[in-house]
Amino acid sequence: MTPRRWLVALAIVLGDAIADARPGGGQTASGGGHSSPGGFTSSGGYHASGGGAMGSEAIFALLVLIVILFLVTAALKRSTGPAWTSAAPVMASVNGVDLDALRQRDPGFSSAVFEDFVFELYAAAHRGRGDRKLLALQPYLSPVALGEVGARGAAPQQVVIGALRIERNWVQPPGREQIMVRIEATHIGSGPPAFAIEHWMFSRGLGAKSRPPGRTRTWQCPNCGAPWVPSPTRNCSHCGQAVEVGRFDWCVEQIWIESETGARASLTGTVPEHGNDLPTVVHLAAHAQLAQITADDPQVTFETLRPRILLIYQQLNTAWNARELAAVRGLVTASLRNYLDYWLREYAHQGLRNTLVDARITELQLAKVARDVYYDAITVRVFATGCDSTTDAGGRVVGGSTTTPRAYTEYWTFLRSSARRGPVTTTTTCPNCGAPLAISDIGDCTHCGVAVENGSVDWTLSKIEQDDNYAG
Repeated sequence: MTPRRWLVALAIVLGDAIADARPGGGQTASGGGHSSPGGFTSSGGYHASGGGAMGSEAIFALLVLIVILFLVTAALKRSTGPAWTSAAPVMASVNGVDLDALRQRDPGFSSAVFEDFVFELYAAAHRGRGDRKLLALQPYLSPVALGEVGARGAAPQQVVIGALRIERNWVQPPGREQIMVRIEATHIGSGPPAFAIEHWMFSRGLGAKSRPPGRTRTWQCPNCGAPWVPSPTRNCSHCGQAVEVGRFDWCVEQIWIESETGARASLTGTVPEHGNDLPTVVHLAAHAQLAQITADDPQVTFETLRPRILLIYQQLNTAWNARELAAVRGLVTASLRNYLDYWLREYAHQGLRNTLVDARITELQLAKVARDVYYDAITVRVFATGCDSTTDAGGRVVGGSTTTPRAYTEYWTFLRSSARRGPVTTTTTCPNCGAPLAISDIGDCTHCGVAVENGSVDWTLSKIEQDDNYAG
């Protein structure tokens, strides 16, 4: 029998959603790692029309056939050894959300930059509930959205975003551009944590253009860039312009709360792995887009990316086991590092320690490639294995196994500046100057001063998504 890897679970009170809390991001903020990947979905269920029920003998024969096929497939996979391929032998092709029309209207639009903006705005809005700080976000939240956030109760001390995905983009006549974003997050405050699934609709005038990414996001006037002073008329105190909803930049027009439930991080116990046998979700243009990147920079191919991915995987597991993430600075984005740091602190808070030993990648499959004016992004499905265990303060194993490995799969997305060219760095050195990788508090190389934590100089891990939650 194929070895199984026992994982700790993040259990959600009032629900049976489960997430894997392994280094590298198996956990989600919610624990809802096994929910439907869709946005607005009707209740599920399989309906077959025009046929009778299968007899028990037929069902048994079908089950036997499935088991035989699974064992044969597993044996063949073991015999061929590790695979490093940009071709997915079993795939589910998807188109994803088409943003080409948006980029034609606004060539400066970047999905990576927009998602970063949403990430920060969502966290800032919820942390500002019931406080004047919320009014500092006036240019980016409509009066309706401000009221909806403000009515949610006491502000959480921490907002952990587990999943953020653009669901839809459309033009609303007579002249509005709109984007719907689905967000899954856990709000942690003085009371019990709450897990929320929300849909935020962003709106912008068709004539508005995206601004280039900055070093840090500040909530300033979207017209003149001056610090925003809260105003009952939504007029900027510096330039005098009326900052109407979406006039100069993306603004949240409306918020829908799909669900909000109590959440409790239970980091002990074991649960089955889900999603390994799902087909790889491959974007239809993935291979063509990767070929374009290689044509622009022949030093970037799927094969040259492999050592970089291995390096990041190994460093991430080393840092996780040491409970200190300094080793991955410059290899993962600041937002992802902060997310992982939350889980390390949660384990420590509960007097627990999670480790993953003998971890290794067994296969890589190309899933998606996205390109815009600022960033290239490559998503790879990572097949890996290792012995995951959780121990308490006395060293007793309370989850997982220290000896039995278990396979798992995840989707990892890597970013690099679209203007960058050159070899892919495969050592723990600065991709810009070659010095040993050492990062300042603001994300710069301490030797050459170049920002290396945002993907500006080499491929940087920015997102980890679960296979049973990934929608392309």
